Amino acid sequence: MSETAVDRLGEWVREAYALGAGPLHREPVARGARGLVSRLAVGDAAHALKQPDEAVDEDDVRAEAALLDHLAARGVEVPVHLRATTGAYAVRLPTALGGGTVRVARWVEGVRATSAPSEPAAVGALLAALHRAAPPASSPPGRWWTTAPDVGVFAELASRASDRPWGPVLASRLEDLEVLAALVARAGTSAGPWLVGHRDLHPDNVLVAPDGSLRALDWEDAGPVDPGRELAKVLVQWHVDGDLVDEAAVRTTVAAYRSAGGPGQVRGHDELALVLCTELNFVERQARAALDPRTGDEGLALAEADVDLSLRSYLPRPRTLSRVVELASG
Repeated sequence: MSETAVDRLGEWVREAYALGAGPLHREPVARGARGLVSRLAVGDAAHALKQPDEAVDEDDVRAEAALLDHLAARGVEVPVHLRATTGAYAVRLPTALGGGTVRVARWVEGVRATSAPSEPAAVGALLAALHRAAPPASSPPGRWWTTAPDVGVFAELASRASDRPWGPVLASRLEDLEVLAALVARAGTSAGPWLVGHRDLHPDNVLVAPDGSLRALDWEDAGPVDPGRELAKVLVQWHVDGDLVDEAAVRTTVAAYRSAGGPGQVRGHDELALVLCTELNFVERQARAALDPRTGDEGLALAEADVDLSLRSYLPRPRTLSRVVELASG
């Protein structure tokens, strides 16, 4: 997109969301599986401008906005959403500006936790604050969060991807994936009570604020969750890399979570179901995208990198996960 087009886009968003007068500057800051995020400064105010790759359901965005308003009213710093002049949260861009949908939220200052060190205690304190302030959920989590693909799905994908760099890696993990999928099946859906949680609180979705505390971003996956299962997911995503477990960090995060009044508990392997479902379903989705001839070059590169990284770093072996449970439940 040319500089002129970027300026036109920013000006259009300024008017659509009544962001006020003053100098305008738009700077892309993140490109992920869901779309582009930019920092849009208008005068002295900064906003987060999101351009999702997929269609946006306004009802889903309204539910997300209501959750963030709920958390903000209880003292949790979150990127609350702004309404357009039409009253909607998500609006369509004109075709001349690229089409698609845009959303605007309050900018939250900080550095991504993947780029800045954060204390394990701060991770536990953040999750506890989110869980304490969260509203109750009246329905259980959906299939993405409770059901994993059958190992036969991965065997078929590995066969189709034998000539891709990640194909042999996937084939080498089939025995592990079968064990992990069986664990998910045994765990089933928890009996509750559930609360409305973030559900994707990995380091890339968290900012380290100037005072060292943490802020949660990217709330598109928020929804019903068992707090113990979300605690286990955070422990795995923050303190496990492949088969390496930072045991001291796991203990510190759990202790800080409990000290701050977090309601979740990791009692056994059932609490691993959430992190396993999300990772296994993500690997399947990205593998299918990588094998789809309709996927563009940029999307293909991202999908293949996601599959490879997930298999090598984000899906630990069963014995590694057992160690996390032992540490967290001790």
